[in-house]
Amino acid sequence: MKNTTKTIVMLLLLFVVVLFAVINAQPITINFIFTKQRVPLVLIIIISVIIGALIALIGTVGTIWKKNRTVKELNQYITDLKTAQLEGVENQQVNELEQKLKESQLEISDLRHKLVNQMMSSPSNPSISEEESEIIDVKKD
Repeated sequence: MKNTTKTIVMLLLLFVVVLFAVINAQPITINFIFTKQRVPLVLIIIISVIIGALIALIGTVGTIWKKNRTVKELNQYITDLKTAQLEGVENQQVNELEQKLKESQLEISDLRHKLVNQMMSSPSNPSISEEESEIIDVKKD
């Protein structure tokens, strides 16, 4: 819809310029600094419109480039934030797993100490199971 409106407005402006140029077809004298020339007014009007359009285009292109650069920078910033957020989540998960590992290692260590203390309190106890013997052998290694 927006492009359609622009196109209609531009066509209307072009029609007005062409109509104005055709109505003013008589030749006029143009004073260039070193020479004078007789040129049809139609040509002067069309050249003036083209020069004006080029000036507007040049002014607009600079603004468009700046905005495109800003958009690229903001997109990169968003990507960096998403990456950092994902890394933060991954780091949090790694920290949680490391904490669980430490807790498990402490629990295993406590169980070994209890087993050794139990064995020390009754060294002649023949009721030590094969599993307990293997745990003791592993601890000795």
